Order: sequence, then C-alpha cells, then structure tokens
Amino acid sequence: MLFRQLHDTASNTLTYLLADTDEREAALIDPLPGQSELLLALLGEYDLRLRYVLRTHVHRPDRRPCTDLCRHTGARIVIGTDAPADEPGERVAHGATLVLGNEVLRVLATPGHTPCCVSYLWRDRLFCGDTLEIDGCCEPSDELEPGHLYDSVTQRIFLLPDETLIFPGHDRSGRSISTVREERLRNRAYAGRSRETFITDVGMRRLARPPARHPFEEDIHEAH
Repeated sequence: MLFRQLHDTASNTLTYLLADTDEREAALIDPLPGQSELLLALLGEYDLRLRYVLRTHVHRPDRRPCTDLCRHTGARIVIGTDAPADEPGERVAHGATLVLGNEVLRVLATPGHTPCCVSYLWRDRLFCGDTLEIDGCCEPSDELEPGHLYDSVTQRIFLLPDETLIFPGHDRSGRSISTVREERLRNRAYAGRSRETFITDVGMRRLARPPARHPFEEDIHEAH
C-alpha cells in the first residue's frame, strides 16, 4: 500500500492519497482544485489509476469541486447521502464499504459540521475531514442541532479502538495526526463534557458571532 498526506500551506488543508500498489488502484480524500496538476503527476509517478475521489463533506455553494480530476481519470466522486441534491457524486450511507484493489474502506456517517459529513476508516486509520479537530471542535452546521456533532464524535469516532489513528481535514498548530485515545481523553471540546454542556457551549459561541450583514448593507458600506 501507498499512503501520502499532502499539506496545502495556504489553507492548512490536508489531502490524502491511498493506493493498492499491487492492483494500481488509488483513492484521494478531499483533494483541492488547485492540486489537480500535482495529484495527476503523483498518480503518474506511481503508475496508479484513480478509482475514487472521496469527499468527507461538501458545502453549499461547493467551494471544492473535484470534477477536473474525474474528467482526466474517470474516477468516481463519493459523498454522503445527505449532500445537496444537485451535488455530483455517488451517495454512500453509514456502514457502506468501498473496495480499493485488495483493500476495503468503511464509511461512517458523522454528520454535524455539515449534514452530509462522512468519515472513511481504512485499517487503523480514520479520515474524518472537519468532523473532529485535533484538541478542538469544528464549527457545527447551522442546519443541524449541535447534538448531532457531539453524537458523531462520541458515539462513532470515540468508540473506535484506542490506537486508531485520526487524520483530520486541517492541521492544528502543526499537528496533523492524533489517536482516538488521545482525543477521547484530552480534546477540550469533548473530554469530560456532557452533551448538554456541549450544546450550551455551541449556543454561546453562536451568540458571540458578529451579526451577518445583509447584502444591501454591504453595498452601502462599500460605497462609503
């Protein structure tokens, strides 16, 4: 197997390449549009056929389209079942499996940051996108009650074996890998905190947000 973690310094975004080098099949997790040339070169270097582009989540409007990679390689985009209806991709539900050569990836539904968030479990490694930050909490979706995120982290991710490696969607203070045990015991947003406390904390954070400007108000501000 081949495994690479790619770091985009401009956004601190992490992209992952998995491949079965015997069968020459590869998957990319959360690639950025600006990485297409690099990723195609990397696939060519190892003589790999891209089978899947795996999305841990999508936003509306989608800021990270992956159609270029698929157009060049014939790969299939894979996203969660609750993704927007007009978002291209094959929908996968909790418990689904994806075959990559002789390897198998398992899908975990982990809604909370967005309604369609999914994580991908491969061997002892979990790729969770923005569902879980290292020693922190992502921004919960305004479309869902915050308890969905708490449940996804505590009832899906934290129930995995202690030694499971967590690979998030972004690095945090230079850290780009953790373990289930470490996050369960030390993550400041979840360790020792009840569901009710978590929901209250999210509500307080939302109240502290600056009020969103109406587009008409923004036009007036820019005019002056």
